[in-house]
Amino acid sequence: MFFIEIVDTTVLTMALLPRKLAIQTACEETMTERGGYMAVIIKTFSTPGGKYVYDRETHSLLAVSNEEFDACQRVESNTANNDDWKLLQRYRDQGYLKESCLNEIIHPDTKYMPFYLQSGMSSIVMQVTQNCNLRCSYCAYGGGYGTQRTHSNKTMSLELMKKCVDFVMARSRDVNLISIGFYGGEPLMEIGKIKDCVAYIKDSYRGREVIYTLTTNGTFFSDDTISFLAENNFNTLISFDGPREWQDKNRVYPDGRGTFDDILKNVKRIKDCYPQYYNNISFTTVVAPGTDFSCVNEFYSSDDIVAGNLANFNTVRESGADKSIVYDDFYHATHNYQTMKHLLAAIGLYDSAKTSKLFERDMGMIARLYSKLSKSEIQEKAHPGGPCLPGSMRPFVDVDGRIFPCERVMEGTEAMQIGHIDTGFIMEKIDAMLNVGKLTEAECMACWNFIECGLCVAACDDNGQLSGKERLKYCNGVKNNFIYSLFTICLLLENEYDFEKYSKEYLRNL
Repeated sequence: MFFIEIVDTTVLTMALLPRKLAIQTACEETMTERGGYMAVIIKTFSTPGGKYVYDRETHSLLAVSNEEFDACQRVESNTANNDDWKLLQRYRDQGYLKESCLNEIIHPDTKYMPFYLQSGMSSIVMQVTQNCNLRCSYCAYGGGYGTQRTHSNKTMSLELMKKCVDFVMARSRDVNLISIGFYGGEPLMEIGKIKDCVAYIKDSYRGREVIYTLTTNGTFFSDDTISFLAENNFNTLISFDGPREWQDKNRVYPDGRGTFDDILKNVKRIKDCYPQYYNNISFTTVVAPGTDFSCVNEFYSSDDIVAGNLANFNTVRESGADKSIVYDDFYHATHNYQTMKHLLAAIGLYDSAKTSKLFERDMGMIARLYSKLSKSEIQEKAHPGGPCLPGSMRPFVDVDGRIFPCERVMEGTEAMQIGHIDTGFIMEKIDAMLNVGKLTEAECMACWNFIECGLCVAACDDNGQLSGKERLKYCNGVKNNFIYSLFTICLLLENEYDFEKYSKEYLRNL
């Protein structure tokens, strides 16, 4: 059940509030023992239009009166009295505000992982090469992340690529559709091997349905390469930072030359000559510190060549960086402004055609969260949200055949390796990654953000060791993201936004 009271509110005032000020949280979470059970674990927060309580045990969001809110604040700080509990009895009668039954951190899929890895693999990503023809300023392989990732001339042999294919095919008996990904460095520097690998798949696994994915910097699109990618219906992600000023500042050739003209020319040729394949192309842009985000947004909204395709943005990776990654106030102000426009458009107060498509993914995540509320309960044995199913969902194989959970982890560290293509998976390491919450068990047991934690195992990598201390560094950021999402849901519901009716498009684009 989802309780929400529609109340009068000044939408524009609310939307313009800075993110940190708009979220008015009540108390810091605590946990004590009470009669053999943990204290009730909730999170209270308010908006200009209402008072709310997030109930951890049922993953529910409750709209409460001012009097009930005060009582819930005392529950949150473990200072509630008998009158408070009497006032809140109607919620407890319906299963809310109950003592936590959680008594052990363990991922529910732990015992099933051997079966998933034997017959439930659905994809594999191959590091075709560690070489790249560009030297992007913020690249994880560019020397700014210690010695964990660096460019090299090492490439994956065709024999190893075939082993990767055989590996996933042998372990995907219960899966209908297999995704084969090609990654780098710049994978199109090895287009010959990619062609041979695809030919091997077609010849050896004719009865299997396969989709191909490719991540590229967009500079190696010869006519022959484009024809091959189009013929095989590749889903292609191009890393492209948008306007000339920022693309040519950060994504450059080794001699410092910019890449904007080359990439835009290639993309235009694809659009003109292979319009159907062009629909398979999407873009990802990295907004580096100092970038004028408004210019990036304007480019992706108005440029005739790229405006019609899906695009998203990322910030520079913080984990493992040698130097602090700091974004200035102008970036945050611009980011909040674009978010505000999407929210106003969602409730009919702004022209949706003028919103940034770079933020559609964020709206999709809000819609997804709303769809999950009140649909899960914490059990006696559970694990914080966040860890994927290592090896089963998107395993990444480097040029030497070592297997990692995905391409986003630092493959230079021992902690992240979960196997080898020749010897299979290391189940002990997979279990450790799956149950990474055990590193911070006491904190996780007491945390109101248990279900929507979202902390990946990559956040625990401390110089090759899984570290609870390292994991805790990211906790506040993850909590702030979740409470902000709840705040946004409340804003939309207060203004009669129909999630069921209007969120389908956002969800499709995730």
